[in-house]
Amino acid sequence: MIPEGAVLDWAAIYLQKELGSSVVTSGLGFACFAGTMAIMRFLGDGVRNRFGAVRTLRVSGFMGAAGLMGGALAPFDWVAIVSFAAAGIGVANMVPVLFSAAGNHPRLPAASAISIATMVGYCGILVAPSSIGFLAEHVGFRPTYAGLSLLLVIVALMAGRAADADAARPARTAEAVAG
Repeated sequence: MIPEGAVLDWAAIYLQKELGSSVVTSGLGFACFAGTMAIMRFLGDGVRNRFGAVRTLRVSGFMGAAGLMGGALAPFDWVAIVSFAAAGIGVANMVPVLFSAAGNHPRLPAASAISIATMVGYCGILVAPSSIGFLAEHVGFRPTYAGLSLLLVIVALMAGRAADADAARPARTAEAVAG
């Protein structure tokens, strides 16, 4: 959720301050990100069912990382906007896969696991905007987006840990509930 918040909260300011975009153009960074993310969320179940959760999360992480790195390295505003659109494609299905993995965790009740994953994710959304703003003020948006890109690479490399997202949660029988 942090890369999503980074584009939502800071892309327009980055495009204006560091790439010289107009107010109208700067709004396209998040608009394109959100548009591609929405399209991919609608397609996400089909993609995940075809390729599996681990491969979907891995490719999504690398795609999101490439998009954020492209935004960080962009020489022109339109390159950053296209890069943020690519990041939206990548980021779109990461949270749904991770929530599925949490809900299917074999050692935790689904409600507890999903609430933990949601709490951690929303803590990131609460902490990330101020942290990103602080970093960007001191080192600039380019290194900040590049750093977030590297964090998505770590998620992609750890995608195998989300294999539970494809596992069917065993049904609880009356005997298991009673006993």
